[in-house]
Amino acid sequence: MPMIHLLLATLFLLSTSAISAPKLVVSILPIHSLVSNITQGVTKPELLLTGNQSAHHFHLKPSQRSLVENADLIIAVHPRMEEGLNKTLSNVESDKKFYIVSHDEHDEHDEHDEHDEHDEHDEHSQDSPNYHVWTSINHMQGFAKKLTARLISIDVDNSKKYQENYLKLGRKLSALKQNIKQILTNTQQPIASYSNAFGHFITENQLKQTTLITSKHEERLSIYKIIKAKKSIRSNNTKCLISTTGVPLKRIDTLTKGLNISTVRINIMGSEFNTGTDQYFKLMNNIANKVNQCLQ
Repeated sequence: MPMIHLLLATLFLLSTSAISAPKLVVSILPIHSLVSNITQGVTKPELLLTGNQSAHHFHLKPSQRSLVENADLIIAVHPRMEEGLNKTLSNVESDKKFYIVSHDEHDEHDEHDEHDEHDEHDEHSQDSPNYHVWTSINHMQGFAKKLTARLISIDVDNSKKYQENYLKLGRKLSALKQNIKQILTNTQQPIASYSNAFGHFITENQLKQTTLITSKHEERLSIYKIIKAKKSIRSNNTKCLISTTGVPLKRIDTLTKGLNISTVRINIMGSEFNTGTDQYFKLMNNIANKVNQCLQ
């Protein structure tokens, strides 16, 4: 009998923990991977955008809207990043939304946008907000800390597990940062970026970016921008052009025609890697390795 009682008590505790664990929905793959590390052993977060769905332009399917409606917490980067979510999230209570980048930056940029309608915007491209914050490990360490505190506040019963997972993730991120530093040890040659998508990665790893062609990786280039970029690449003896896989090859070929420069297109979401706790680490190592190869 004592054995049966022990078994029943264990099953009760497990079922109670499962019931109390919050339902989490995460917008994009790299963030989902980090959240999975923090919630491991407590709850499995749902990934909202899968496959080749663009984080900037997408329409939620009924099944995706259902995930959002039933979530206890929705984790996203910023309203300007996952624009397709805005309409659905406008009907969600504020305490059920967790944005990695603060709303203040969004509001300030809205006012600035009104004045950036012509080519003079080129002069301010580097000042445009960059919401691809997951390419900065430092930023993600801060995000992990804030999210852990938020999860503990809504799920006190599992606070110890969240804290343990957070500390473990912190060690993994520190090791990742050191590994990337070693990969990029001899990479001080000039590089060009098609857009600011990898800006956080470039800044954090002190890479020598000499040319930023446009602030938005989905933008079609004007003849003026192409001529300006070619001139900058030549004058700086730039060795490598980095872009996301969202930039068509034809556009890259037009830009680099007649130039002696290597190019690399990188999937900034890492959708070639399986979902899970290791996805983020594979993505970041992949970015570092591809940049390193391009600069050799």
